Amino acid sequence: MPAKSSRSAPALGSLLLTAALILTAAVSLASNHNITQSLSAASPSAAGSKASRPRATPTPLPLPANLAIPRYVRGTEPFSDGQVLVYAASWEGIPAGEARIRMAHSKPHPGWWTGEMWITSSALVDKLYRMRDYFREDFAFTSWQPVEIDILQHEKQRKDHWVATFDQPHQLVTAIKTNKAGRTSIRRFSGGDPWGPFSGAMMALSQPLTPGRSYTFDIFSGGNRYVFTFAVQGREQITTGLGAFNALRIEPAVLWLSDGSFRSQAHATTLWVTDDARHLPLRIESAVFIGSVIVDLTNVIEGPGTASRSSANTPVALSR
Repeated sequence: MPAKSSRSAPALGSLLLTAALILTAAVSLASNHNITQSLSAASPSAAGSKASRPRATPTPLPLPANLAIPRYVRGTEPFSDGQVLVYAASWEGIPAGEARIRMAHSKPHPGWWTGEMWITSSALVDKLYRMRDYFREDFAFTSWQPVEIDILQHEKQRKDHWVATFDQPHQLVTAIKTNKAGRTSIRRFSGGDPWGPFSGAMMALSQPLTPGRSYTFDIFSGGNRYVFTFAVQGREQITTGLGAFNALRIEPAVLWLSDGSFRSQAHATTLWVTDDARHLPLRIESAVFIGSVIVDLTNVIEGPGTASRSSANTPVALSR
């Protein structure tokens, strides 16, 4: 059981994914960049910067042949059916937003898991860069192989809808983006067996995560593909608003991105997960253009039939 601790300042909110390692990091890196870019907009160096837009690729973009992506065996499922994880985000002590992540065994499709994430910017950030994003991934309940990703990006005046489908037999991913004007663009990616943000998080967090080892994952999110390594640096204890935890310190690094223009978003990032079989993400800290973003797990709401801890001030039984 985690020891009690004094309540910490409010923290982060745009993980994941994807969930991230998430859960994966593909989603969280892009979201963190958008928030911090807006908060630091008064800086002359930040003025005039524009978000990159995906380009149509009539022919599939292949995975580089020199990238060796290991195949991993599924371990302990890190998430329970119906569980909701709540994360709070802050930038240099300023509340930036909240992310809610829900994993559930799909009722309409019993052969699927469904992972969902809602990202909401804070009232302060709303004045600079309003975010109301929604991510969903359906993936196989037994193999965790991704089926489809659905993303609604509602940021400032932009409103984009991404739908990505996975053709496993032909090793092909097709992503279609539709903007609020109804215009569409298509990106295709070939080779390998990329994970989605939630299926990738499940597989990554289910691994032993042995200190001194590195793990490599090929993850697809929206219109881009990322290859990450996750180096497990060691064990340490951290304290959050939920209590003190024995944790594993992990440092992700980007090996390859399908869109090179996103490389500037891959800042130094550290992830802490519980040092137990579930490896639930506790905290993410990412250096940005000015300062750093901190994302903390603030609440765990269990699904029906399991014990619920609904107070962010009450320590939960995540690790011993």
